[in-house]
Amino acid sequence: MNRREFCRVSFKSAAAVAALSAAPLRGVATQAGTSGVKDILAVNLSGETTVLGAAAVKELAGSLHGRVITVSDRDYNQARRIWNRMIDRRPALIVRCAGAADVQRAVSFSREHELLLAVRGGGHSFAGYSMCNGGVVLDLSALYGVRVDPANRSAQVAGGSWIGDLDWEAQQYDLATPMGRVSNTGVGGLTLGGGYGRLSRLYGLACDNLISADLITADATLRHVSATENPELFWAIRGGGGNFGVVTYFDYRLHPVGPQVLAGTLTYGSNQLRAVLEHYAEFAPHAPRELTLDLSVVSDGDGVRTPYIMFCFAGNTRDGEALLRSLRSATRPGSDDVKARDYVDVQREGDGPVLSDRAVYSTAGYVRELTPELVNAVIHEPGNVALLLMGGAISDTAPSETAFAHRGGGFLLQLSTEWQEASENERRRAEAQGSWDRLSRFTQGFYTNLTNADQKSIDDNFGPNRARLMQIKKQFDSGNLFRMNANIVPAP
Repeated sequence: MNRREFCRVSFKSAAAVAALSAAPLRGVATQAGTSGVKDILAVNLSGETTVLGAAAVKELAGSLHGRVITVSDRDYNQARRIWNRMIDRRPALIVRCAGAADVQRAVSFSREHELLLAVRGGGHSFAGYSMCNGGVVLDLSALYGVRVDPANRSAQVAGGSWIGDLDWEAQQYDLATPMGRVSNTGVGGLTLGGGYGRLSRLYGLACDNLISADLITADATLRHVSATENPELFWAIRGGGGNFGVVTYFDYRLHPVGPQVLAGTLTYGSNQLRAVLEHYAEFAPHAPRELTLDLSVVSDGDGVRTPYIMFCFAGNTRDGEALLRSLRSATRPGSDDVKARDYVDVQREGDGPVLSDRAVYSTAGYVRELTPELVNAVIHEPGNVALLLMGGAISDTAPSETAFAHRGGGFLLQLSTEWQEASENERRRAEAQGSWDRLSRFTQGFYTNLTNADQKSIDDNFGPNRARLMQIKKQFDSGNLFRMNANIVPAP
C-alpha cells in the first residue's frame, strides 16, 4: 500500500466520486413497479425473523416519491453495496428517499413493523453501520444539493450530499467549513460523529460549525433543531452520531478560505522513520492553528515502513512557507510536492472509486502525546499507522458544550489496512485487531466515526456526556430504533 492508497482509507467517511459508477447512487429517485413483490422475510429489532406482507410493502412503495428496492429488483445488488468491500449485507428493503416526506414514511414504516433500520448517507461507515442484514436501509443518496448564502457566510446542505458538493459551491465565494479530508465523504455521518478536516485546527470540527438542522426523529416527526429550537437535540446530534434521527438538511457556518492553500506531502526514506517520528512529536504540538499535519507510516509488501507527512497551511502563504522551510531543514525529506494548490483540488487528492474492490479495516483512538514508548510501538508495529494532529480550535469548545467530548490536544492515532480477497476477511481483520490491541493501550477513548468497539467501550467513550445523552435518547427514541451506530442505549 503506497501513500496515496493509504490516504484513501485514512480520515474519511464516504465513498469517492467517480462520474460513471456514481450515477446509480446519485441519480433521481424514481418509483419502481411493485406488482411482483411477494411476502418478504425480514429481521425485527429483537433480532428475530418476521414476515413483511406484500401488501404492506406495496403500500409503502405507493406512498413514496422515491422508490423501494427489494431482492427481486435488478439493481438490488448494486444498491446494497457500500464503499467497504468487506461489508456484504442483504437488507429486506432499501428505501431510496427523494425528500424529507419519504424519510418520514420510511421511519414510520420501520417503527410500526419494529424492523431493524440502517441509515445510508455517503455509505462509508467502516464498521458497516449504513447497511444491515434483513432490515430496512433508508438510503439518502438521491437527496443531495447545496445552497450557499455568501452574505451570511452559511450553506444549506441536503443530508445525502458529499463534502465535495459543499466544498465546490462554497469555494465559488472563497468560503469553506471543516469537512473531512476526502471530497466524497458524506456530510451526514461525518458531522453527526464530530467531523475532522484540514480546517479543524483553525475553525473547529464540522459539528462545531453546525448552525441548525432538520431532524426526523423516531416518531417520524420533522423537527428543526438549533441553539434556540429543540436545543437538547441540537446538543446531542453534535457528536452523538446517528442515534437521534435522520438529518435531511444541515445549515453550516462558512469561513474565508483560499482559494489556494499551501499543501502537499513530504516523503522520507525508511531509514528516517525514527528521526521523523521524534521530530514530529516535538514540532507538531507547537504548530500554529492554520497548519494541519498528518504523519503516516506505510508498510509495503516486504514490510518496509516508510514515513510521510501531509502538510496543509490555510493561512498567509509567507508564514506557511517559513514553517515549511523549518520542517524541511529539520527532517530532510527525500522529496516533497508541497506548493500552493486550489483547496478543492487538495480535498479531492485522496479520492478513489465509489465502490471499492478492496476490503478495509480501520479504527482510531486519542493519544495525549507522542511519547518515546509510542514512537517505539509505531516503529515496530507492522500495520499502517497515522497520527493526525489535533488541538487548536478543536480544544476551544468545552467537552460538555456539545455531545463530542474529546476536546483535548494531542493526536488521533489511526490503524488502517486493506486487502483484495473476501476469503481473507476474517484472518486480516483478526490481524488488524491484534495490531490495534497492541497500540490501543496508548489511547484514551476513540473517534466514533471510526469505531469497531464493543458496547461497553462505546458507553464509556461519551464520558461525562453519557448520562445526558441517554436521557435524550429515552425521550426521543425509547425503542432504540436508531441503533445501527456507535449506539447510545436509552436511559432506564
